[in-house]
Amino acid sequence: MKEEYMSSEERINAAINLEEPDRVPISPLVGMDLAAAYYGLSTAEMHKEPIKGLEVMLKFFDEFGGWDAYTTYPLVKPGYLLGGFKFKAPGQELPDNYFGQFDEGEWMKVEDYKTVTDIGWSKFVSNEYIYRISDWTPEDVDKARKQFFELGLKAGEEWIVKRKIGLRAGANRVHPFFTLSLNRSMLKFTQDLYYRPELVDAALDTMTDEFIKSVTAQCKYNGGNVVFIPEERAEGAIYPLKIFERFWWPYTKRIVESLYDEGIISWLHLDQCWDLNIPYFKELPRASCIIDLDGLTDIFRAKEILKDHLCLMSDVSGSLFSIGSQKQVEDYVKKLIDKLGVDGGHILASGCEVPPNCRPENFKAFLKTGKTYQLLSI
Repeated sequence: MKEEYMSSEERINAAINLEEPDRVPISPLVGMDLAAAYYGLSTAEMHKEPIKGLEVMLKFFDEFGGWDAYTTYPLVKPGYLLGGFKFKAPGQELPDNYFGQFDEGEWMKVEDYKTVTDIGWSKFVSNEYIYRISDWTPEDVDKARKQFFELGLKAGEEWIVKRKIGLRAGANRVHPFFTLSLNRSMLKFTQDLYYRPELVDAALDTMTDEFIKSVTAQCKYNGGNVVFIPEERAEGAIYPLKIFERFWWPYTKRIVESLYDEGIISWLHLDQCWDLNIPYFKELPRASCIIDLDGLTDIFRAKEILKDHLCLMSDVSGSLFSIGSQKQVEDYVKKLIDKLGVDGGHILASGCEVPPNCRPENFKAFLKTGKTYQLLSI
């Protein structure tokens, strides 16, 4: 059996740069909820005390033998509110045994587009909007910012310094298009795209410039070189390509190309079906981003299109983790490695977040197969 000779960082960088690693790197998206469920802990307690959420995530990582990358620290209500997203938390707006969720609604009004265009999303949130979507006072905002700064420092120490993870997410930002959709509501935002397109364009233009500047500054401050960018509403399964081409693609190109010029990789976490959109990504600079798919997009066709151009993050589904057999998990991981990972440009991952009802034996099979079968096949 071929021995591993790369560190997690070297392995991840090789995949992103479309070079052959010693084995395919592994990066499941594991949140606080799965770890809490595995240990039988209260999700409500984790949300009230994020440091406990971080500790249980670390415990889970260590017990399962680790992997090559970790994406986040606990995503809890204060973090979402600071970013301008209304959120329901277990033990607060939801029962104790629920899992947190966005509280989508028409919180943002038509007239807010001009404000965002004039001053940017961050100032809009801190000056006014955060008090519209919460019952916080300015003192609460200051307290939350301090709490999350300290949590970020501890998370960096634990993941990067002690566990030497390879995918250093220097920033985590919701795509401007997705941000507006969540805060206007999908129905109202869609109406705006068709009946108020100039307002949306102007806001997206400002938000995109702000996005690039803030991500660049944050990554330079903390030493990270990757930004995690979730998006799940711009794809061809929801909007015709003329909407994608006007309101998502040019802003995304600007983000990816500008950050790449600064040495920062965009990690595009693309939920839902992007089959119609995949060819557009060939326009991006080679090795400039990671295309992270959730199982609804045909990842094998995506590989054919983007081979030797962009790194793909694969898509072991929540259903396989939760109701599949170990054999089914092993077989699909092998298929991914054979078809996506034999020539680099592939990070083995879960299709979005590993669900809280994941069978432990299936998660173990995912990790073991990824670590051993790759060594045999390369």
